[in-house]
Amino acid sequence: MAGLNRTDPSDIHAVVVGLESYPRDPGMSLRGAARNALRFARWLRDGGVPKENITVLLSALDQDEAVTAAAGEADVLWRRADTAEDIRKVFVHELPAASGGLLYVYWGGHGALGTDNGGRLLFTPEACPDDLRCLRVEELREFLTRHDLSGFTQQVLFFDACAAFVEHYQLRLAPVPVPFPRHPRREVEQYLLYAAREGQEAEQDGAAGTGVFSRLLLDWLEKHASRLHPDLTRLEEHVRAGFEEGYTDTGPLQTPTVYHRRALDGGEFSTAFARTDPLAVLEVRATLRKALGGDDDTCLLYASRVGGACGHPPVTTGDPAHWFAGALLTRPRMTATFVEALVQDGMTQPARAFHALGLAHGAPGLLSVREHDELRDLLARWPALSPATVNTLTQAAAPGVDVHTTANGVLTTAQLMEHLATLEEYPGRLSRTGKGFTVPAVVAFTQYLAVHTGPAPVPYALRRHLDRWGERVAGRLFVEPAELDSVRDRAAEWDEAFIAADASSRVVVQVHPQGERDTYVCVVWVDAGTGTLDRFQDPENGVPLGSTRAMRLVQRAAQSLTDEDGTAPVVEIVLDHEDILDVSVHAWDGAGGVGTPLLFGVEQRITLRCAPMVAVHREQSRRASLKRRWARRTRGNDVVYLDESHIADDPRATRAYGALTTDRDAARAVVRSGRRAGELLVRAALAVGYPVVLWDSEDSRALDRTHFAPLEPEGDLSGLPERVRYYWAETHRDPPRHPIRPALLLEDHDRDLPPVPSLTRSPAPEEEASC
Repeated sequence: MAGLNRTDPSDIHAVVVGLESYPRDPGMSLRGAARNALRFARWLRDGGVPKENITVLLSALDQDEAVTAAAGEADVLWRRADTAEDIRKVFVHELPAASGGLLYVYWGGHGALGTDNGGRLLFTPEACPDDLRCLRVEELREFLTRHDLSGFTQQVLFFDACAAFVEHYQLRLAPVPVPFPRHPRREVEQYLLYAAREGQEAEQDGAAGTGVFSRLLLDWLEKHASRLHPDLTRLEEHVRAGFEEGYTDTGPLQTPTVYHRRALDGGEFSTAFARTDPLAVLEVRATLRKALGGDDDTCLLYASRVGGACGHPPVTTGDPAHWFAGALLTRPRMTATFVEALVQDGMTQPARAFHALGLAHGAPGLLSVREHDELRDLLARWPALSPATVNTLTQAAAPGVDVHTTANGVLTTAQLMEHLATLEEYPGRLSRTGKGFTVPAVVAFTQYLAVHTGPAPVPYALRRHLDRWGERVAGRLFVEPAELDSVRDRAAEWDEAFIAADASSRVVVQVHPQGERDTYVCVVWVDAGTGTLDRFQDPENGVPLGSTRAMRLVQRAAQSLTDEDGTAPVVEIVLDHEDILDVSVHAWDGAGGVGTPLLFGVEQRITLRCAPMVAVHREQSRRASLKRRWARRTRGNDVVYLDESHIADDPRATRAYGALTTDRDAARAVVRSGRRAGELLVRAALAVGYPVVLWDSEDSRALDRTHFAPLEPEGDLSGLPERVRYYWAETHRDPPRHPIRPALLLEDHDRDLPPVPSLTRSPAPEEEASC
């Protein structure tokens, strides 16, 4: 799981289980499990998750009155869990009635590792040595991928339980797993963090009355993840480090283990250790024997043919089907290359079966060796692509995929192929008709790239080759033709819209305030939609002017680019960092003639841009941030609101910098502290490199979030300048009902700035004339 979506707390649900009392065998008591469960629930409540979204199930050693009081302190409701059915019915009957984006599961209690590939077991409250009732983690995990769960496409599961071999407990009778219903599955991302790896016990701190794993987990969550979207990699590192520090002499006796899974779409890997699921190997081996008629010679021929192509010649001794099955599940591109070979040999049904097995078990590499090499050769001939272009194409082709490149400068072929290798981890799923599969992300990307007409011209033959490559791969992956046609249609529509947006005209105005009051040197440039900035030819361009004459100069430039239908260009005002708040271009309203007012921010869509900063290292850092954040701008909910709390008793605005840099991909900042108190906040957002910054240019009060609601800062970014322009028109029409005086900075780093001759002083007119 690359990262958690920014889900609203109201869309987060949780099932929290704490089992410390096992009444049928008091010797199994586990003091602290209930308290840890309540602590986890309190973390959720503190982050804003509604009480009704959290199901807390406890088998506590304390009296119900004491547990109810503890639950009240955590501001949650709880219910007793006396049997496996009390827990099971929450998942089977109650959770399907809920809907949300993110599901948390926390489990604290006893556990073990079952026999005969039984996997991890979680003991239920009625468990005892003579009747060891339990739930299988794998069955629970698979059940949570059921197709009829509403949402919950991201799931985070924490298990504080032993994974010691069940034989360790010297039981007379085997564990008794309580089954979950079988359901068709869907694509779900799951992150599972276990307290201990297989074969290990989970340590309990008897003196403190807590599991050591839960203590490390909860300490970190409370300190670093108050917004309920933890950096899972950092969380894992912290928990691991806690155990490693505790066993510096003998080595860790307990190793927390992570699994990332994507059901039906992608693979599984463990950051603690890797192993091949024996059941998966047996399933693939049985399918091999069925497909090849149980002929070892035929199996060995395919193993040699496919293994040789992938650089992994088979072991000729022993069972070739067993070696081949293991290789198909673990060796990169083996399954894809095998499916390709079966298709070439006319064995369509076996090929379809192995393709489905590869998706279900996460066989690495969606493309075959030949397909991968062909794609690399095609892209090596492609004109250079910038990270911004690649990220834009990725978001358009696969909007639900959290993949982007952070490379600097144009991408090399190797960097581009690395990006596409990550896209291969999103290989599609069964189509709704069940007759084929949907289009994988990597194929969708190539279809969008094949029709994209920018930024550099691409030979038609090369585009055609890439288009046909995608068609062949889609056919080999049994993608339904209608699914591929739909992607191609969307790609063509997107490219037309992209060209129209990218070719929009603009007026770029460099504003240099002079020492005299209301005097400015304005240097005006025009872009007719070609991407080239040309200096606007006008005698007043580049000479000192008052605001009214400067406004008229800009209006003349805008009129020179206005379409026949009246569509005017966007006006980008370029100001030095220190002048962004001090030069209120929206207040440049003045007479445009006898009795005809000229309203600058009403007749033009005005956005601000920041000229390069004097400090080179600061500007380089800001530009890198602008590129990264601009590529993520379509994630409209990632708006960072800054208010009085970020500057109170903090003259350097360090709290604001912390808030701005917590999410490295957020693209929008909205300042709610008002004009006078918010200067530090606006400048902090500029320095950090936010492409979009919105604030009130006049109001000095502390502002609530609804203050900016009419402008929809979370809405469509391309329409934000027009929404600001319209609001300015409304302020002139009916000022009392429209109190905002919005100022908008919109930094598209792909739209060039004109030369900036001086950053430390106001340039003289003759210096401007030489630009």
